[in-house]
Amino acid sequence: MKKIFYFLAICSLIFVYSCSDDDDELSIATIAVQLNYPGDTESMEGVEVELKGGTAESFEANTDVSGIASFQVPYGIYEVSVTEDRVVDNVYAYQYTGSQTNINASSSELQVSVDLKENYLGRTDSKIEVTFKLTYPSESEFSSKEGIEVSILNNSTNETLKASTTAEGSVEFVANPGTYQATVIDRRVSNGNVYTYSITQSDIVFNESWDSATPLDLELTEAVSGQIIIKELYIGGCPKDDGSGYYGYDQYVILYNNSDETATLDNICLGTVSPYNSNSSGDYAVDGTLNYLNEGWVPAISAIPHTKSAVTIAPGEEMVIALSGAIDHTSTYSKSVNLAQSDYWVLWDNKDQLTHKKYVAPDASIPSSQYLGIQKWGYGTGWVFSNSSPAFCIFTTKGSTPEAFGSSTDNLTAEEGNKGSKKLNTEWILDGIEVYRAGYENFKRFPDGIDSGSAQFTSKLGYTVYRNVDKAVTEAIEGNADKLVYEYNFGTEIDGVSSTDPSGINAEASIAKGARIIYMDTNNSTNDFHQRSQASLRD
Repeated sequence: MKKIFYFLAICSLIFVYSCSDDDDELSIATIAVQLNYPGDTESMEGVEVELKGGTAESFEANTDVSGIASFQVPYGIYEVSVTEDRVVDNVYAYQYTGSQTNINASSSELQVSVDLKENYLGRTDSKIEVTFKLTYPSESEFSSKEGIEVSILNNSTNETLKASTTAEGSVEFVANPGTYQATVIDRRVSNGNVYTYSITQSDIVFNESWDSATPLDLELTEAVSGQIIIKELYIGGCPKDDGSGYYGYDQYVILYNNSDETATLDNICLGTVSPYNSNSSGDYAVDGTLNYLNEGWVPAISAIPHTKSAVTIAPGEEMVIALSGAIDHTSTYSKSVNLAQSDYWVLWDNKDQLTHKKYVAPDASIPSSQYLGIQKWGYGTGWVFSNSSPAFCIFTTKGSTPEAFGSSTDNLTAEEGNKGSKKLNTEWILDGIEVYRAGYENFKRFPDGIDSGSAQFTSKLGYTVYRNVDKAVTEAIEGNADKLVYEYNFGTEIDGVSSTDPSGINAEASIAKGARIIYMDTNNSTNDFHQRSQASLRD
């Protein structure tokens, strides 16, 4: 099996090199790494040795009974490193480490000798008292609290110890000597965002010289993700039954709680950014660059639909919002969707402002508490929302209200005058998706901090923009194994290129069987979304 692995690895490297600008024939070097132990310590079979190249590729091999690890790699400059933990007579713990840099593999065969250093850790039947202290980023709104789990893994025995922090962020262990890896994951929720503080710190050596009186700081890093995400955007309409054109007054969006915590927000607002179609460069592009790119705002067009009170969404639950008519559109157009559901929300308020014919009275089953209000400032008869390529976002007016934002004249952009766009604070935005119009030259509207990519879309065919499943995380959820449905078949083609969910998981069918789905959220719509051949509400 090991030979097969090396053969495949070499084949893949040959392919990479053959696709580069260097047309020279790839040369392979065999590197034999001999581990030299101090004193009369004997070599051991199965010790892992790592070889790293100058372009960050990494190779691993295990030693044979003679302490030799063999590699077959392309010519180049390499460095080798090894860390081995060993227990002698079932009592005495040692660690052996060694490395060598600037290994020039420029011939077919090369022998490298690595001298290892010995570090006596202590008796395995003795105990080391260890204290860790969690440190949060200075700019974070969060700090230490009681009950954060810290785990340490013994690299030799694979034994894991767990303990919880005090209110000051300290945690204590009593452990055997050895080399350990410490892991912390602390998730907090605030204003619709999930803040993940984490660290994985390796090669922590507990030995008899450990200073038990001095805590070891674990400096956590912060990652921010949206608690509420845009799961689906159905915007492009569907073909009419008689083939005379398309019907486009059945738009909707589905929001989803992608976290493990209940989300409670003072309000949820919908926004779209100028220009409303992606194939227009708009008024904000100067020499190919958005003039608001580093200003902390984006230009919101004409109006913001919003909830009128606080909204709570449980983990794994969703919020369907009809953007025009919350009625059964399939009664007239069979390829459309039925939005006449009692648990759906609908854009329906201030009828004197929403005079366009696409706004019709909601189905009687939908309570008025689920009507969205609208704060409007544009010239039109409704909310200007593209059916082909919107830059769409959801946000909450932190420290303000939708009414205050919509009525203010201090936040108007200079480019479009007193009826144009308003400066929407990017710190308010929970999630955004940049939709590009397939087959056209497109222009970016969101800065990378909101969406660093784009989702391609073809309108008028009943297609929808749907978020991809995070396969690894979803499959790891306890109880999901028998509920996940594969062989996903709702992918499409865009300009001859396949657009589908790479996970292969049919999210809607899996949810129907009781699975918990976690969707991709990399802040890049190119990776996070695909064009689905059918609106999910039709499944």
